Amino acid sequence: MKPGNENTDSQLPLEERRVCLDEKRFLLDNSFAKKWLPTLVTLMAGFIASMFSYVQQQSAIQTTERARIEAQAKEEREWGFKVIEMYFSKSELFDLTKNAEQAALNLRVLAAVAPKAVQGVLNAERSRIPPPSGNDDSNRLDSLAAVAGVQDALANAKQSPQPPTSSLKPSDFTIYVQYPSDGRDVAEKTRSLLLSFGYRVPGIEQVAKVPSRLQVRYYRPDQLTYAEKLAVELGKSLSLPAGSDNAILVTSSKQLPTGILEVWLPSTSN
Repeated sequence: MKPGNENTDSQLPLEERRVCLDEKRFLLDNSFAKKWLPTLVTLMAGFIASMFSYVQQQSAIQTTERARIEAQAKEEREWGFKVIEMYFSKSELFDLTKNAEQAALNLRVLAAVAPKAVQGVLNAERSRIPPPSGNDDSNRLDSLAAVAGVQDALANAKQSPQPPTSSLKPSDFTIYVQYPSDGRDVAEKTRSLLLSFGYRVPGIEQVAKVPSRLQVRYYRPDQLTYAEKLAVELGKSLSLPAGSDNAILVTSSKQLPTGILEVWLPSTSN
């Protein structure tokens, strides 16, 4: 029987076995794990330490920010109480219909520390502005310009621009309704419709001169689409011819506020 051809290490001479062991040791010493493992361990330790430090830093930043927000909210609440107290005890300081410039200045100053309270005061004072009469009314125009100035101050206090028209809701608008002597019934119906849509309607106003067709007048160019849509809706509900061209931009040398629209009804005898 011929001996097998197995070539195992145990069958090699001692010297050859030593050479094989040396080769295996050399391969192990130069393997990736043997060569780079200490470096990888060091890098991982550094990375973990950095991540832990970063997490601690972010936690400290968030804690500081929360404390700042809480302190700011507390200060705003305290100032808010003071603003409301002043409004009820010295309402003349905020009367936009009598001294628009001074009232606007007072509100703009307070807007920086109590924007929510000032917004409430502005809403209340804005509702007291006389409705449009069709004639040039410099006092009303001054009041409207004052409202616009306070709105800008509130936007700056909140560090955000005025909300885009697409996000406005009917409740964001106050609408004045003007009607001719023979149009009170239509005006009452218009007011009811607007209230059902969610608008704020302080009342209806009879005027001496009205346009020959339904008009929705708006104060800001970026509210054109909104005014067009409202004109079409009212036209359908009131059985009056109306399209996008029934929206009319009110122009003025002074800045006009957002959130105010006018509905002008034509004479029923036309």
